[in-house]
Amino acid sequence: MQHKIEKLPKSVIKFHITATKEEVAQFFVRAIEKLAKDLKLPGFRPGKVPHDMVKDTIGEQAIENEARELAINDSYFETINQNKLIPLVRPNDIKINKFSEEEGLDWEGSVEVLPEIKLNNWKEKLKASKVVGAYSNTPIQADDKEVEETIKNLQKQFASLEVKVGNTEKGDWVDVDIDIVEKEKFTPEQVKKFQAKGFSLVIGEANFIPGFEDELTDLEKGAEKEFDATFPKEYMEKSVAGKKVKFKIKLNEIKKVILAVANDEFAKKFGKENIDDLKKAIKEDLQNRKEQAEKARFEDEAIKEVVKNSEFEVPETLLEQEKEMILERFKHDLEHHKGIGFSEYLASLGKSKKEVKDGFFEQAENNVKIGLVLGQITKNENVAVDDKDVEEVMSVDILRQTTGLDDKSAKEAENRIKERYQDEEFVSSIKNSILARKTIDLIIDQIK
Repeated sequence: MQHKIEKLPKSVIKFHITATKEEVAQFFVRAIEKLAKDLKLPGFRPGKVPHDMVKDTIGEQAIENEARELAINDSYFETINQNKLIPLVRPNDIKINKFSEEEGLDWEGSVEVLPEIKLNNWKEKLKASKVVGAYSNTPIQADDKEVEETIKNLQKQFASLEVKVGNTEKGDWVDVDIDIVEKEKFTPEQVKKFQAKGFSLVIGEANFIPGFEDELTDLEKGAEKEFDATFPKEYMEKSVAGKKVKFKIKLNEIKKVILAVANDEFAKKFGKENIDDLKKAIKEDLQNRKEQAEKARFEDEAIKEVVKNSEFEVPETLLEQEKEMILERFKHDLEHHKGIGFSEYLASLGKSKKEVKDGFFEQAENNVKIGLVLGQITKNENVAVDDKDVEEVMSVDILRQTTGLDDKSAKEAENRIKERYQDEEFVSSIKNSILARKTIDLIIDQIK
């Protein structure tokens, strides 16, 4: 068999395949043998029916169809393998120009393949880039102010409430009914979103639209008030973004927030002997988080530099798949963390699903580029993952999820984790994560 390939834009390969009539004749023989296996005729064992009788029984058209399928599949995969191509989708634009025992085979088509990636001496270019000077080995410190802010947030989590007599002020807990005055300016769906009965918040800490919480101060229990508040221009609900709304509230209840006392007893709630030990642990945690954030920032800069200096085309299929994945994560966040239905979100924007998905183009393209470059470096540098790597990750997983549990609970949690690591699909995802981590570490080792 002979073939010709032509490279088209966006990592598409056009191919043209031919086979002689002698080669095609062999596919007809194979087709008859394959069909004869399931043919049952009196006096003959399965698979032993003479070819002429197979033709008479099954029909020439069925045999030709089977032979054509065998010829197309074999010639396609032979072309793909000989040229070391990795298809991303099934071939399309297929055109069979001829196929017969008398004329042979002539067919063509196109297929999207994994692109050729030129890394262009990435190690040398990375070492010579500005990224090298962007990394600091100086330990990152958390200051006492950050520690105190964290302590205060913990005090709030364990705060108690007591009835307050007098007017509201910033920091008070309140229960309010919320409504809007000029309902005719909005749709029924929008009005429902503005309304709330028995809504509770701490004044100054609810992150409401600008000015709303200020209007709740200096009020006594039972007070009613109308006021204007303007939604930010970048507000997620685009139908009201930048609009002024006249709210009406009724103050049902006022309570003073009594913070938990930050003493040694308080520290014991978090497994520490005294408040100083708790502060020390918080400071170490803050420093670790800062260091991890700086490490992630530096790694991101290094990877972007390698991608920038590489040459390749981004396949449309991978781009569409990535946009769909980003969209699904976005929908999940909307519905499960923000309580907003995706259809409602689309309606508020006045956009279609496709328009929103296409809005993720830049992010998706960046993700695909990074994935392709990391994959090529992994291949070139022979980065590999073995069972020991997976066992180490599992051990860390077990330690993290069993710390602080009693012996029985810890053993049950350990067994659940070990059972999860028996799932092939889960272990495959773990191996991919380890592989990516090893490859990124290899990149960073070039410039640290």
